Amino acid sequence: MPRHISLIFPGQGSQSLGMLNNFSESELGNISDLTNNISDINIIECITNGPEDVLNKTSITQPAILITSYLYYQKFITDTGLVPDLFAGHSLGEYSALLASNSIDLSTAVSLVHKRGIFMENAKPGSMFAILNLDLISIQNICKKVEKATGEIVSAANINSQNQIVVAGDMNSSRLVAEKCKEAGAKRCIQLNVSVASHCALMRNAADKLEFELNNTLITEPDIPIIHNFDASPSFDPVEIKSKLKKQLFKPVQWVETMRHIKNYDGIVIECGPGKVLTGLAKTNGLNNILSMTSSTFKNDLQQLL
Repeated sequence: MPRHISLIFPGQGSQSLGMLNNFSESELGNISDLTNNISDINIIECITNGPEDVLNKTSITQPAILITSYLYYQKFITDTGLVPDLFAGHSLGEYSALLASNSIDLSTAVSLVHKRGIFMENAKPGSMFAILNLDLISIQNICKKVEKATGEIVSAANINSQNQIVVAGDMNSSRLVAEKCKEAGAKRCIQLNVSVASHCALMRNAADKLEFELNNTLITEPDIPIIHNFDASPSFDPVEIKSKLKKQLFKPVQWVETMRHIKNYDGIVIECGPGKVLTGLAKTNGLNNILSMTSSTFKNDLQQLL
């Protein structure tokens, strides 16, 4: 019986200069022409040569990662001939999953995530901290107390693993939560190098603007099930998918539950995109048989598992 295959697509933070170096000009195809229509910046040129601060700008990072992940997916299909059974994407990666499942076309997806990035950039600035080795309930209780004391916004944003939870919110309240988490026994509290506070209430206005764009975007039933960030469950109704994409922007990423869902299949898990962030998170969530397409031994490793 064939092994169950899940593909997971990375989000913001996985980008790096030169992340398209593994692709030939023929593989890149007409991607450059497509991206020129959405921004005054040549995204492919920016990925290749920088400058890095422009690549790290949210409205550029998001289409850059989506394009790179899509190219890795095309390479996966071409090189292996396999059809995946399940998709999941971390934050932005959910759009890569929709693209891979033929739920949205490439030009529409690139334009949509570019606009999503702009809406996020225009939201109230905030901070995000990765809290290591402190349980979710303790973190949530600290967030509630700080919100009540300050009148500001802060909450758990990315529930990545039992030992890594990211909080997001106003700059002051996020810093206070990090300090109190450290006092409560957290091993480390690391401020992330971001200017936008994703997956918290600061993104509500951005989510409303995104909803308008989604309502004018053609999204169809996916060919392959996608586990959504909002509730760690699949949806096939386009209206429901759009609703989840809106909520995803100001609600926490339920990655632990997503990994639990995938773990039930006891199959092969492949990170499809730049970097190995999700490969590491999958391991910390207790999954086995995890591969990254950026690994030089990917093809051989996959053959051994099939």
